[in-house]
Amino acid sequence: MIKINRPRIYSKYEINSIVFYGTMLLLMPIVLVFTYVFDAFTNNYDVRIYLLILVGITVLFTIIGTIFLLIKRDKLKRMVKATYVQEFYYLVIISIFGILGLVVLYKYLGGSPEYIASILVLSILLFAYVLLNLGRKYFNLNYGRKK
Repeated sequence: MIKINRPRIYSKYEINSIVFYGTMLLLMPIVLVFTYVFDAFTNNYDVRIYLLILVGITVLFTIIGTIFLLIKRDKLKRMVKATYVQEFYYLVIISIFGILGLVVLYKYLGGSPEYIASILVLSILLFAYVLLNLGRKYFNLNYGRKK
């Protein structure tokens, strides 16, 4: 007998779309984390010009990735897995670096250092809420399941 409340299984296309657009949304903050380590890079260039170039590169990658996803859509829609644990872990790691990058972006934009802790806590709560809901709905992860 088929259960009525069973979770829907999503195709690889939907999961790849979620992971890709999540990565593209956080690409700029992730790059900022790695360039913040190399402080000489940001001291030699104007931060506004650097951020503008970074936004342009992110938009270019998003357009190229969207075209690639649309080309591979039919093949990816036929591929299905029961759970997407590795993809979810990838999204969690990308989100961690994205949160750090948001703090670096706040610093680059001239924000007051005394508010960094507040921004960090709020962004962690927002990302945790979004990731938990994405994990339950799309990645078929059940956090309260007994084994």
